[in-house]
Amino acid sequence: MKIFLFGGTGLTEDLVKHELKLIEEVIREIDVKQILHIPFARVGPGKGPWAGDWVQRYINLDGKEYLNAKNEKDMAKVNHPLIFISGGSKSATLLNRVKSDPQLIDLIQKADYIIGESAGAKVLGKYLRVTEADGQNQLVKGLGIIKDTLIEPHYTENKRQQLLIEEMKKTGVRFGVGIDCQTGLEFEIDKFPEEYKKIGTGTVTIKTNSSKF
Repeated sequence: MKIFLFGGTGLTEDLVKHELKLIEEVIREIDVKQILHIPFARVGPGKGPWAGDWVQRYINLDGKEYLNAKNEKDMAKVNHPLIFISGGSKSATLLNRVKSDPQLIDLIQKADYIIGESAGAKVLGKYLRVTEADGQNQLVKGLGIIKDTLIEPHYTENKRQQLLIEEMKKTGVRFGVGIDCQTGLEFEIDKFPEEYKKIGTGTVTIKTNSSKF
């Protein structure tokens, strides 16, 4: 399994276009027929850059079939797709929707390629920070696709350097990953974190929890 993690797009249309262009380049290089978009971190119709069918507006899918996990008819068509888990402010909603759907869990676990952006990157780790309905932050178990790891997107932009360290101590994970906006990293799941490639020009930080040894 190869994974691509991206740290978030930012709020303006130019920033959205920049990171989605990086994601487009990744998609273009992968030989698959279908892309399954899992969009549950962003609820509602969206505003500005996120309004309507923003994936096909900003990303040239190069002839690949686009499927959306919100649509039952699309889910009936899936056949070993590239998984694209996009971001948004509703990490808890995304996590709960995926965990409650056996088909989605199976597709993610058996995927050859997964792209996770912002909240979509966070849920792939062993733990992630979510905001509950009462506005409080809580560390909860993620999907565990990336073993013993916790991921913080929007890393330096939102000054999450110390937060990542604190989260690693609280959860006891071995690795912490900080990823800036308009920045990503790619790796084979069985070779991480020893081997990875950075995408874009921002910061990628990988920390090891020394308290585990």
